[in-house]
Amino acid sequence: MRFDVRKLALLLLLVGPAAANAQLWSGPAAVEVRAEDSRGKALAGAKVLLQYVSLTPKEGPPPVETDSRGRANVAGLAEGPWHVEVSHDGFMTFMAEINVGRGRPETEQVTQFRVPGGGTSLMQVKIGKGTPGPAPFRSPAPPPAPPAPRPQPATEPATPAPRQEPAPTMTQPAPSTPTPAPAPVTPPAAAMPAPATPPPPPAMPTETVRTRTSKDRSCVECQPGESAMSVEWVPASSGSGSGCAADIATRLKGGDVPADLPPGCHILKVALPSGTRFTAFRYESQAGGYSFDCATGQACPQGTGRWPIDPVLIRDPNKGTVVLAPFENGSSQGDHRAVLTVYYTAGKR
Repeated sequence: MRFDVRKLALLLLLVGPAAANAQLWSGPAAVEVRAEDSRGKALAGAKVLLQYVSLTPKEGPPPVETDSRGRANVAGLAEGPWHVEVSHDGFMTFMAEINVGRGRPETEQVTQFRVPGGGTSLMQVKIGKGTPGPAPFRSPAPPPAPPAPRPQPATEPATPAPRQEPAPTMTQPAPSTPTPAPAPVTPPAAAMPAPATPPPPPAMPTETVRTRTSKDRSCVECQPGESAMSVEWVPASSGSGSGCAADIATRLKGGDVPADLPPGCHILKVALPSGTRFTAFRYESQAGGYSFDCATGQACPQGTGRWPIDPVLIRDPNKGTVVLAPFENGSSQGDHRAVLTVYYTAGKR
């Protein structure tokens, strides 16, 4: 059998790059994405896009849509870091960075953005281990390559990298003469120790308000003509406490913050400028340098807390609108904070 070596080489050049890129993001792993609205109702037709972060530019399988149960299974994925993006009409776009492995994917960073022309509602997106299967599409495979080394099991500790010891200096410290310890002084028998003065209580952190607008492009998620006011609160101590009472919404309708709030409950307040109209709100929690969107009535990530109810709006024709939102401190032991963002436009309701 005779064949043209030049034609064969040209065919390999055309097929090789596409096949190699497909193999880099293809693998045995699978991810399941579930999309729901704030009330837990399944969102059908949500667009799910996964991209392999280790490739430049990022690549991955084609987008898929959630079924009638709000679920989408994407198989044929390589293990490693992936970028997940879920979008649906009327909702903010959900984005997350996950680490796909043999078990359940680990979520490292989650956020939601308002895109131009998009909605203002938050999606509840859950990411779990999917059903393995073939990749949605696969280019012709290149000649078989030697298998990559398998990662060590979780029970076997990884070999630590050698620690670099500091280089010895050429000078040596002069020997020092030890100072004799002072002889203990025995207080007189009649002398009594003075009572210790209790330390002053720590100062409560103040809440800061930040205003952003679409006009000067400081609010990237705002719609045209929309502005945003954000207020944040840093808990003075960790620990969940007893949280807010069940009747907190009724107590806030009077427009005042109750003075007898139970431990672990705090009210964040935003007063909108007079002559403006409330359009939307956003709940966040921040910890460890990351910001997480929180759904009403559900625990925020990393045990940072919970927003038990939607904001209570107090509308005054003369003074404008006041937005009150209760926050329950979580069990996180690290520094964290709660952030309430209120969006508004010019004009009264």
